[in-house]
Amino acid sequence: MKFTDLFRRPNTELGRPSQDQAEKLLADSFRTLGQVCGRLADFLDKQRLSKAGFEEQGKFLERLDRKPQPAPENEPPR
Repeated sequence: MKFTDLFRRPNTELGRPSQDQAEKLLADSFRTLGQVCGRLADFLDKQRLSKAGFEEQGKFLERLDRKPQPAPENEPPR
């Protein structure tokens, strides 16, 4: 049985509105699930980066456990 056949009534117009409604509900459910999965992925990345020493600094993440290295003396300043 095909998935699209689950909501169809053969040769009747009565099945069309309920099929449209079920398809719309399914599409909206997938969109919502996609948003939830995206937010969960962002949350997991944020936790992973914070464990690696990065903290949120406004819009970007900045690693705070390293000190800036001084410029080598042989190169001229830019």
